[in-house]
Amino acid sequence: MSGLYSDDILDRIARANDIVEVVQGYFPLKRAGKDFVALCPFHAEKTPSFTVSPSKQIFKCFGCGRGGSVFNFVMAKENATFPEAVRILADRAGIELRRDPGAEKRAGTRKKLRDVMAWATRYFVAGLKHPTAGTPGREYLENRGITQRSIETFQVGYAPDGWDNLTRAAARESIPTEMLETAGLVIRRDDGSGCYDRFRGRVMFPILDALNRPVGFGGRALGENPPKYLNSPETPLFHKAEALYGLPQARAAIETDRRVVVVEGYFDVIMPHQTGFGGIVATLGTALTDEHIRALRRYADEVVIVFDNDLAGQRAADRGMELFLAHDVRILMTVVPDGKDPCDFCAEHGAEAFRARINEAQDAFKYKWDLVQTDLEAASNPAARQRALETMLGSVLRAPSLAQQDLRLQRDLILSHMSRTIGIPEATLRSEFSRLRRSSRRSAAGTEVGSNLPASATRGRRWPTERELLTALVCRPSRLDEVAGTLPPDRIETSEFRRLYEALLENPSGRDGDIESIVRGVEDPDVAALAVELFERGEAIASCRDEADTGPGPLARALDDALEILQGMEIEADLAARSRAARENETDDTGALRKFAEARVQRQGFLPPSARRRGTTEP
Repeated sequence: MSGLYSDDILDRIARANDIVEVVQGYFPLKRAGKDFVALCPFHAEKTPSFTVSPSKQIFKCFGCGRGGSVFNFVMAKENATFPEAVRILADRAGIELRRDPGAEKRAGTRKKLRDVMAWATRYFVAGLKHPTAGTPGREYLENRGITQRSIETFQVGYAPDGWDNLTRAAARESIPTEMLETAGLVIRRDDGSGCYDRFRGRVMFPILDALNRPVGFGGRALGENPPKYLNSPETPLFHKAEALYGLPQARAAIETDRRVVVVEGYFDVIMPHQTGFGGIVATLGTALTDEHIRALRRYADEVVIVFDNDLAGQRAADRGMELFLAHDVRILMTVVPDGKDPCDFCAEHGAEAFRARINEAQDAFKYKWDLVQTDLEAASNPAARQRALETMLGSVLRAPSLAQQDLRLQRDLILSHMSRTIGIPEATLRSEFSRLRRSSRRSAAGTEVGSNLPASATRGRRWPTERELLTALVCRPSRLDEVAGTLPPDRIETSEFRRLYEALLENPSGRDGDIESIVRGVEDPDVAALAVELFERGEAIASCRDEADTGPGPLARALDDALEILQGMEIEADLAARSRAARENETDDTGALRKFAEARVQRQGFLPPSARRRGTTEP
């Protein structure tokens, strides 16, 4: 959030910098009704989708998804941090900046955590350079063919063997053990006698955020002792499903080519860089997620997913299609030949051979279809061929992007793309798709396709309910205190919604129906864009209110219902956990489970806000 500056000063700067005037200082806008439009400066397009609202003082691109306040726009256009954007706009308006001591104190803990991570990075770098203790790390990197220049570029380090080397070094620097534990650098002993270092005897790879700040670490064991790779745990700074290794080092090349290559390992990033291929990043032991795509979409129009072998490619084909369907970015897929990984391939054949392989990457649809065709060619009867086609269309049918009825145009474009890619008439695909969709609806007993996504989708069971909750809160932040007392942020499962929830809680000055007051202090551009998107959705929901409706209104009901559903899910999860524990312990806990089941039905201990707030008539 705003951190160093008070809400009053941010409000003053925002009022002095009309967003239309600021944007027009960079490129011309064209009036379109009550708003202004232009070609988006953040991605290539031929039809204007970039919109600026003078009444709401926000911008939104309906193509790439960027959005937010005037501060977020300057951050994106100037590649600036939030404080830098504040200074730019303050200078533009001739406003003297004064820091808010209270806000500075609130930001202190997070800043201290970043300082600890920066210190740890320097500690591990020094560990690799140590003439004796760092020898095993240096020898390992030399055997892997990693040059000194690459070591410095990626700030590779080493954690020598020993249970408390880092802990003792931190004590000499007066760094509290509690801060080390919060940063994920140490682990508390079970007997409560202190902590021991998480990383020992490992080559260390600092994981940086987009602003080049260390948020976590990955450690590679020198022997074969498991685990071979150990990452930082989830911390206030590090979220595994969002982090990408090598992004700051690759950013310039990605923005130049508008293409990013995604691999699976630290060395699979470092070696291509070393041989001359720069636009490459790695996930951290996870499949590519929606959060990753949202981050990469800011820099690239094309994402190439690289796998080490054909089996991995087969497992990821459906996921690649889901990402293609859910995001405005082209997804391509390829496999490194001869069973090699990108590191070994680049070390043996060089960057140009790797680039040629990337240039031959297939569209996600084509990649999936080639796998399906293997079955088609082996199929000896029409029924087997029909099953293969159903497999292809079933992947499309289950895609998150088709979970709403209002996406017919997108569905038609998808089927048209499929027809061109796999060479089957569009009419045939359309007919078969409609048949499968009807069948899926019947099996779901009337539930709209996509409302219960399959296990392979990244959106969990709570996602639709959490979306309803955050939509209502973005529009009605006056209810935040009430909701926070029932639902703390760590109980929001979807990371994108959790970050937005935390941002809302950090901004007590947000006003109902005023999106600019909510997003003007949000540093994270993805969170700001999500807030704008949900606000527009909530406004549309509120506008559907029937004139005869004298109750709390659709947004209030959506919020109350979402809270009750989430509470019910947690009760059910708790009941399931108790049942498993009883079975595993072979204990007769039937009576306790029966009582808990009754409590689940009666929702004991939970009173919905609607029952506490009788007579509310907000929209």
